[in-house]
Amino acid sequence: MQRFRGFLLTAYAEKLSHENKIGTGHKTNIQMTEKKKILIFGVEQLTKLLKNEQSEQTFDAVIDFSAYDVDVVEDALKVLENRIKMYIYISTDSVYEVCKPTSSIDGLSNETDSIRPDNPVEYEKLRRRDSYGHKKLKIEEYLRRMQAKSSRKWSYVILRLPDVLGARDSTDRWWFYQMWLQFFQIINKPIDLSSNIKTSYVYVKDVARYIGFILTKTFVDDDDKTLSSINFDNQILNIACNEILQLKQLLLMIVDELGKQQDEILFNENENTEINFFPSVTRGPIDTRKAVTKFNWNPTPIKETVREIVQFYNNAYSLFPNERYDIVRKIRKTILSNDELIYGKFLFELNRFSTKLANKRKHDQLFVIDHEHLQQQQNFKKTHPEL
Repeated sequence: MQRFRGFLLTAYAEKLSHENKIGTGHKTNIQMTEKKKILIFGVEQLTKLLKNEQSEQTFDAVIDFSAYDVDVVEDALKVLENRIKMYIYISTDSVYEVCKPTSSIDGLSNETDSIRPDNPVEYEKLRRRDSYGHKKLKIEEYLRRMQAKSSRKWSYVILRLPDVLGARDSTDRWWFYQMWLQFFQIINKPIDLSSNIKTSYVYVKDVARYIGFILTKTFVDDDDKTLSSINFDNQILNIACNEILQLKQLLLMIVDELGKQQDEILFNENENTEINFFPSVTRGPIDTRKAVTKFNWNPTPIKETVREIVQFYNNAYSLFPNERYDIVRKIRKTILSNDELIYGKFLFELNRFSTKLANKRKHDQLFVIDHEHLQQQQNFKKTHPEL
């Protein structure tokens, strides 16, 4: 089991694996189809690899999941510009944090709102407040500038994502909250809410599927005439779940999926809490109408998203003990640092719960094996009635 990191990359790689479209290149992180060349990369590793490669290898698409320093992308484009047709960059709704506030009536930030302040003082203030958003927007600006003046025929697609929800979340945010809610009666500490604003979320599997759609629509013949007019060249798109939620609403949906009563969970509004996982932005939700109406973005309903993620982390209790222990340590440090008695009870119940799940999984596996063995015996008797 890999550590929980690069979970968007993992989701996309799993998608291609399930479709039998890639082989696995663990050392280089390069994976290709037989007919099409699709490169999944860490920018630094890619640049080093191609600089050392003597061939004129070309690629249809490069998907950049991780870059947040513009100099890294500059280095990458030096070796990629003559080798690619499309650069897909995974950006963030944090870019709006360093821009002028949206002027839309509904308060949703749309793709045209990524305009920095003219006032240098305000520019610097926002840059310092959100360095992540500043760096991501700087990369966007660089890609747009380089593509506009390039003599080579390559295009970009920039996907702006809000807080990403899904399995193997390297931030540990989801599992932290789910574990807190699951053992709330033992931990007995109100859940801090740093903000009550409504924001956007996106499901990691939806992002993976959508990248696949972009590539298919751009590089593979498509018989669906209803989508023939879609052209992703040089597009910037907000993509998110259709539902816009407060953190409390999201957490109560997890409570429902855990089969617990909402009135058993206590919340505490505390803008200064150190447990400040969601939301990661202050400007509110993003507008996805462009992606939905013109570019076939069709996200999973949020209830289904929550159900799938809760099920994954329920299974993770027994499947991934090291990662589970990481969450336990964080809970001890942030919530139960001064209460060893409650921590001991919490640890005991959690271990018992994990063991129960592990035993259930073994039982289910044995049942499947026994059922298959029985079926084989019955088939053998039918084909050999003389025995």
